[in-house]
Amino acid sequence: MRLVINEDTTFLICDEVGDVPRGADFGLYYEDTRFLSAYSLRLDGRAPVFLSARPTDSFSATHFLTNPALPGAGPAWLGIVRRRQVGRGLHEDIDITNYGLDEARFGLELGFDADFAHIFDVKGRRESGRPVPRRRGGIRLSLAEGGRSLRFELRRPTFVRRLVVNLSERPVLVGPRCRFGLSLGPRERWHLCVDFLTLDERDRGEPVYTCRSGPAFILGERRRRHQELVEQAPRLETDSYVLQQAYGRAVHDSAALCVRGEEVAGETVIAAGIPWFVALFGRDSLITAYQTLNFYPEVAGGVLRTLARHQGTKIDRRRAEEPGKILHEYRYGVTTAAYRGLPPYPYYGSVDATPLFLMVAGSLFRLTGNLEPFRELRPNLLAALEWIERFGDRDGDGYLEYIRQGRVGLENQGWKDSGDSVRFADGRLAEPPIALCEVQGYAYAARLGLAEILEALGEAEAAARLRAAAAELKEQFNRDFWLENRRFFAEALDGRKNRVDPLTSNGGQVLWTGIVDRSLAGQVAGRLIEPEFFSGWGVRTMAAGEGAYNPVSYHNGWVWPHDNSLILAGLARYGFYDGAATLAGGLLEALSFQPEFRFPELFAGYGRGEALFPVEYPTACRPQAWATGSVFLLLSTMLGLQDDTWDPPGARREAFLPPGVGRVRLAGVWTREGRVTVEAERAGNTVRRRVTAGG
Repeated sequence: MRLVINEDTTFLICDEVGDVPRGADFGLYYEDTRFLSAYSLRLDGRAPVFLSARPTDSFSATHFLTNPALPGAGPAWLGIVRRRQVGRGLHEDIDITNYGLDEARFGLELGFDADFAHIFDVKGRRESGRPVPRRRGGIRLSLAEGGRSLRFELRRPTFVRRLVVNLSERPVLVGPRCRFGLSLGPRERWHLCVDFLTLDERDRGEPVYTCRSGPAFILGERRRRHQELVEQAPRLETDSYVLQQAYGRAVHDSAALCVRGEEVAGETVIAAGIPWFVALFGRDSLITAYQTLNFYPEVAGGVLRTLARHQGTKIDRRRAEEPGKILHEYRYGVTTAAYRGLPPYPYYGSVDATPLFLMVAGSLFRLTGNLEPFRELRPNLLAALEWIERFGDRDGDGYLEYIRQGRVGLENQGWKDSGDSVRFADGRLAEPPIALCEVQGYAYAARLGLAEILEALGEAEAAARLRAAAAELKEQFNRDFWLENRRFFAEALDGRKNRVDPLTSNGGQVLWTGIVDRSLAGQVAGRLIEPEFFSGWGVRTMAAGEGAYNPVSYHNGWVWPHDNSLILAGLARYGFYDGAATLAGGLLEALSFQPEFRFPELFAGYGRGEALFPVEYPTACRPQAWATGSVFLLLSTMLGLQDDTWDPPGARREAFLPPGVGRVRLAGVWTREGRVTVEAERAGNTVRRRVTAGG
């Protein structure tokens, strides 16, 4: 059993008794560095007996333990409780009570270690099955405060890392192990406060939660902030137990994923996932902002402002930076920029974050009608457009393409960014520059979104030019990317303008963007629900039977909930409600198998005939931002709430309900008319939708 708790860029991965076992990916991490790599609690050299453990908040957990038979204490005499909170370090309270009828005598031993491993080393080793090597040399252990403070330090020419362990009681020290000789009478309780300080050259001081700083008050403030985010969410009532539980879980996970990064001027941003991606990702945060738009429109505004502050201003091939470009990834750790084999941060190697930036801006304006934020963002919006037209279109053919230019960075720069994700139907790798089909849809929708904003700003001529350019791109796209023999769109055009021809979910996402001609949309929609694509749980990233298909390939067979949520939105956008209901039903069934009814980041492409439950990815983040956002987009799509600037002509707003769902009521959701209550109820073979003001 693994427990993960986090706050902002700090997270802890421990086992059920609260220990950090050595040699795996367990540990206390802060800003992409693992500070605490081993932590153990022993009673006379023996492990405690596990009773129960669970997170009590996103940032706190409690572990209940007892003792095995000890020379000085009978079995289960001792009640041991470990309570901890993470936040710029870790605070732990250890309470031991003797519930025996006689005096209990025993030794309590705590062991610590630090390796200061980079998060990419730890995650990479776990995925490969190899242990993380112990860092040799350079880490010094020293004592202070009369033995009540242990200090691990790694000093390099460019950075310093320190783990300081402060104890409220003085132990007997043997290296990095602390021993307390305890003698407790019946009903007597012993308490120890342990603070773990994660320090660098900036030496930021104590953790957020400590005994000295008044944990009750601070915890109350933290819980209040979390609860405010939860209470802002619209209220759901439904006869679907799975949907009700999944929504409640998603609301709490959304609050946990809103982190504060000092490098982004203190503004709350969306972390991509916990634990491995507690960082700002352009694509992930923008798609999540879109998914949750009808629920948390203020989140989209914050994402746009944050990304605008880090928008590219110059040409820097190491970072893949260009003027107007929106970043791909920004990690907060100082040493990340110097990490071997990685580009410096912020890193801009994403072909789709920039058009997504304009898409979200257009949707937010359409939803709120508030022009003021976009007066301020106008230079950033125009710079993003210039990047699309000047830098993104590398050869002037009207399409956005990518190729890695530096020695490090991503080979593939769409959302499927693994090195083997763009292949022909026979399995051959496509050669760059690569023009992905869904990215052309993003560029189409981006122009229409910006056109609406500019028109509202009084720039009618510029808006008209953008709409004309979008119409031209749509005509060109439907001609150049369509595979007549496969009744689907090519995944991409390669460097020689050959159609990269496997059946992939990229061609499903284009429905979401509205770029598909209506004469072709029905064929695309039908394909997506065929058994080669639809596993029964969701649409595979690559259809079974393609040359590179593998049900456990990251981007060539796995099912991604966020990808499916966009495909679902596209099916509904073009009026294919039966297909949308089938897909939504599969996703809800997949949710029914998940712990806490939480969408995983991805699950395997095995069909229901091959696996009786969705098979998960071993290192998937829980929660993960756009997987969490999928629950929100699933609801807003079912209720017909989507209203975007890139809707195809004649698009209608209708509600649909998947099998097993008879009634949905969402109160306080945001639409163009303000906050409303939307209800959908099945009546025979039809679904009735009702919208009332307020909620």
